[in-house]
Amino acid sequence: MVEVTKDYRDILRDKSINAVVIATPVTTHKELAEEAMLLGKHVFVEKPLSFSTEEAESMVYTAEKLGKKLAVGHVFQFAPAVRKIKDLIKKKTIGKVLHITSTRINLGPPETEVDVIWDLGPHDFSIILYLLGEAPWKVNSVRNNYPFGAFNSPASKNKKSLTNNAHIDLNFKSGVSAHIHLGWLSSNKVRLMQIFGSEGTLVYDEMLALDGKLKLYGLGIDNRIKSKDGDTGALAYQSGEITMIPLEQHEPLRMECQEFINAIIEDKKLINDGQIGLDVVKLLETSSESFNRN
Repeated sequence: MVEVTKDYRDILRDKSINAVVIATPVTTHKELAEEAMLLGKHVFVEKPLSFSTEEAESMVYTAEKLGKKLAVGHVFQFAPAVRKIKDLIKKKTIGKVLHITSTRINLGPPETEVDVIWDLGPHDFSIILYLLGEAPWKVNSVRNNYPFGAFNSPASKNKKSLTNNAHIDLNFKSGVSAHIHLGWLSSNKVRLMQIFGSEGTLVYDEMLALDGKLKLYGLGIDNRIKSKDGDTGALAYQSGEITMIPLEQHEPLRMECQEFINAIIEDKKLINDGQIGLDVVKLLETSSESFNRN
């Protein structure tokens, strides 16, 4: 039998409970998480970690000070394709990573308190930070708001000032760059990421079936390089060998929950810890600030 309560403090006061999951509005995350940690609980917080960098820093500090695990619900870090990409990058299958592009678009929600960056951005930010193992040193964003789709509905009249289309550029000290397109303008749902390397390209399409989500493109053939003026009739280029990458079959959410439990039992570091949650919140804020500063 599952016990239920209308007062969350009943859970926090229960000494038989070692860990809690917080899936509430983001503006309540800091207060609930820190109260839980102060009462001896490990905490799993749904993404994003908080609504400001200052709050996120406080949560991370509290977890470190009290020796509690703080996990953030960046579930795509546990997606089969993302885990495989991480492995292939580590093995240098595509050589040195040069650039990443990501497109995440769909129709916007009819009612929302946050813009498209805060709604969709946490996924792409957490994936890219996880793949590269570093945070960017420079962020530029261009944002627009268009009267389109769900934002024309009567229920959304008070939301028309929210940004519903954004382009974000990231630059990393390693030399890698990234471009992210987030949008609420299209009924054609797109979840596409491409990782370009010196020795090939990985294409990850989350909308495809598991056996087709991840492809490896070889360098390709291009005889235009160092060609002579008389060779124009024979010049051509084509893609290299295309390989379908097999992926392990597992449920990302189940693996994410198991990771949280194992980290508590074995006292090991989480891959979706408070630090990556903090870095994602910093990117969300910085993207907004970049736009506001034009």
